[in-house]
Amino acid sequence: MAASTDLKTYRVYVLKQRRGGSEILLETRTNTTNFEIAKAAFWQLYHQHYDNKHLLLMTCNSKKINVYRYQSKTGDDCYISADDALNNE
Repeated sequence: MAASTDLKTYRVYVLKQRRGGSEILLETRTNTTNFEIAKAAFWQLYHQHYDNKHLLLMTCNSKKINVYRYQSKTGDDCYISADDALNNE
């Protein structure tokens, strides 16, 4: 069986930024080929309480497609409103 070249792999996770490097919070990781599952994981993590040193990321085939910085506000680079539609690629 040949692997599909159209297969998309979504990863959702929280990244803790700090001087000297970043750390993926392993307990927040979701890996899936299903965008609806990735979207559900993103919104679940979106409502968690982290400080502004944390980023919520969704990638598709290793490309960042949705980035939210906790405690950000409208107009900030890494702000996503709870009403926004998420990018799927």
